[in-house]
Amino acid sequence: MRLFALKILSAAAVLALPAFAASSPTPQPKTTAAVIAADDRWEKAEETGDAAYVDNLLLPDYRSVNADGSVHDKAAILASTKKNVGSADHAAKVAKWQAAHPMGTLAMIQGDTAILTFYLKPLGPEKGVMSSDIFVYRDGQWHAIYSQHTDAGK
Repeated sequence: MRLFALKILSAAAVLALPAFAASSPTPQPKTTAAVIAADDRWEKAEETGDAAYVDNLLLPDYRSVNADGSVHDKAAILASTKKNVGSADHAAKVAKWQAAHPMGTLAMIQGDTAILTFYLKPLGPEKGVMSSDIFVYRDGQWHAIYSQHTDAGK
C-alpha cells in the first residue's frame, strides 16, 4: 500500500511541475535593456493602475524620495497606482507632462545592481537629471529598491 501511495504522490508531483513552471515568471536577462524595459513597464503600470505589476516590481523596503525630501514607501506607491485604474484624466496629465519634458535614459549595471538615470534631453545628463532608480537583480528578475527625484528643469 505504501508503494502505491508513493507512486501516486510522485505522479502528482510530476504532473504539477508544468503548472508551477508556467506560473513562475520568465527570467529577465541581466542587461541594461532588460532593466530599462522593467522600468518602462513600471511607468505604464502606474499610469494604467496595474498594481499587481508594481507590487511584484517593488521590493518590500522600497522608498521614493521626492525633491522636497518627502518619502513614499511601497504602500503609498501601490495606493497611488490603484487610484489610477481607468483614469483618463490621469493618463492625459501624464501624456501632457511627458510631451513637455522629453527624457533620456542612462543605465549602468554593477553586479546585481542597476542605476537608471532619467534626464531632460535639452539639458543633458550632466545638468538635467530628473530622477534615478536603483534596481537589484533577484531570482531572475529586476526589482526596484529606491528612487530619488529632483527639481531639475523647473
